[in-house]
Amino acid sequence: MNYQIPPDRFLPYLTTAEVEALPKEHAVVVLPVAAIEQHGPHLPVFTDTMILNAVLSRALESLDAEVSVFAMPPLPYGKSNEHAGYAGTVYLSSETFITVLKEICGCLAKSGFKRIAILNCHGGNTEIVSFVIRDIREQHGVKVFSIEPWRPLGGAKDPITPGGGYDIHAGEGETSVMLAIAPSLVHEGLAPSSMPSKLQEMGYPPGGGALTFAWLMPDISATGVVGDATKASAEKGRVMLDLYASRVAALLQKISVFEF
Repeated sequence: MNYQIPPDRFLPYLTTAEVEALPKEHAVVVLPVAAIEQHGPHLPVFTDTMILNAVLSRALESLDAEVSVFAMPPLPYGKSNEHAGYAGTVYLSSETFITVLKEICGCLAKSGFKRIAILNCHGGNTEIVSFVIRDIREQHGVKVFSIEPWRPLGGAKDPITPGGGYDIHAGEGETSVMLAIAPSLVHEGLAPSSMPSKLQEMGYPPGGGALTFAWLMPDISATGVVGDATKASAEKGRVMLDLYASRVAALLQKISVFEF
């Protein structure tokens, strides 16, 4: 199974000799990371990984042939302890997740690759990925990057901001994308609206702002959803997919030629 990735860009399809023969000065290896965790009563626990696959496959298909980018299989297990206790959530401890990222990237460095991009599609992984890439840089000397496609480029205002920044889990955004890529797995009749009124009164989304605080999902939502999934549509999802895929493709092209 190549996880929807174009076969000519799926690194594990190559033989050892083919990997050795690759020109590696500008080749980029993408390590996709996501999660298996509850996504409310209406979305599958594989949601983050499915969205990740869809975005990456579209991004790679759009790249010019001369841009040398290869994908690893996605790592579907991340740091999801904010969803601990919900049936179907399967996650790694912070310590294990850190080690797995370092060891996978270390193996890629030993294979001669000089550019690695960790493509993250789960907010719970963000803090770890942010500091692990510097450790990998220091330990192996490779250029290593973190990509989170839902974050606007260069601080520009994102044309798609469901829920004003409070739509962070299984709400309008994620439900829309799932309606676009796997509608048969979306239970639309069960989709809730669970906007965090107390957080909105406080004036800070749960992460990414000037004030950050620790939370578990039961602290901020009774449904396991943060956002308004009732506003989702496949049309919105297709717009979001196109935006994220074009963003990832543009960043991978930049990474392939980046120099300090």
